[in-house]
Amino acid sequence: MLDFYLLADADPKPSPARLAELPKAGQLSAEDFAHLQKQRIIEVRLDYHQDFRWSSSVVKMKLQLLLHQHPQLRPENASTPEQRLFVVLLNASTADSGLLAAAD
Repeated sequence: MLDFYLLADADPKPSPARLAELPKAGQLSAEDFAHLQKQRIIEVRLDYHQDFRWSSSVVKMKLQLLLHQHPQLRPENASTPEQRLFVVLLNASTADSGLLAAAD
């Protein structure tokens, strides 16, 4: 699984030991990640097995893109890759935070 953690834009990337202390925003499976890359919601240059980071402004932009492409999304139903990413992005946007994705 690819775990997403809330991380303020100004904060440096934490050490692996401190990662567990960060609030978790959600997670995506490899299949979800690949599906969202095919839809061009997640950048093709990103690798599921490599850590990456999205700033709070990127989070908000991706949330708008996702809602534009899938206006029916609701946070209470996380049964599709789009809905699972929606919950992750919504958690970060609500906290006015960026995201750190960490591969296990």
